[in-house]
Amino acid sequence: MKLADPQYRIRPANKEDIPGLTEVFFRSFNAPFWQYLFPDTALMRQWWHQAWQISLDNPTDRTFVVEDTSSNDQIVAFSRWMVPQPDGNLERKWPVVDETYFPDMELVGAFFGGMEESRHSLMGKEPHWMLELLGVHEKHQRRGIGASLIKRGTDHADREGLSTYLDASEIGQPYYLKTHGFKFGSNIEVPDRPEYGSFMYKGLVRPPQTTQ
Repeated sequence: MKLADPQYRIRPANKEDIPGLTEVFFRSFNAPFWQYLFPDTALMRQWWHQAWQISLDNPTDRTFVVEDTSSNDQIVAFSRWMVPQPDGNLERKWPVVDETYFPDMELVGAFFGGMEESRHSLMGKEPHWMLELLGVHEKHQRRGIGASLIKRGTDHADREGLSTYLDASEIGQPYYLKTHGFKFGSNIEVPDRPEYGSFMYKGLVRPPQTTQ
């Protein structure tokens, strides 16, 4: 497994990072599906600012950023995890999701609702770590940064003897299966659209692994 070079430093995110987190999101999720669902507009950036704010206040969430120490500590990647809580709370919190921000509510319902259904059907009430978001700036991809962020979370889950869950695109699924030990769990279907064609999401589960 290729991991990030030392110039890339992982640390917990804070609220001062919110503009950088939003910028990296739009520089990471740039395939036609993501551009249609989350267009890079001032309104959508406002929505993502709210999303990061809520996440950083949510006790179930752990958000990490990666800084490029060779470029004035610029944020170039992030991961957002949901971690088990003593009371069993697994609630994902988002800003208001309505036509103000998302004109295609049929797609939004299938996407967000499908992810929730997949997670609950595969994990039930089993305590687990969940990789909710992972983004690497397009100029810093294929340098092991994503692998380092994933490993940070799965190492925590392994130490606690817990499974890890994530939702992956059909294109990304082989990487998670081959490199990080995830296994296929379910298909999350979303409607086709002329703007992006067809898109399939996958629910994946990684059983806890022990180090030898």
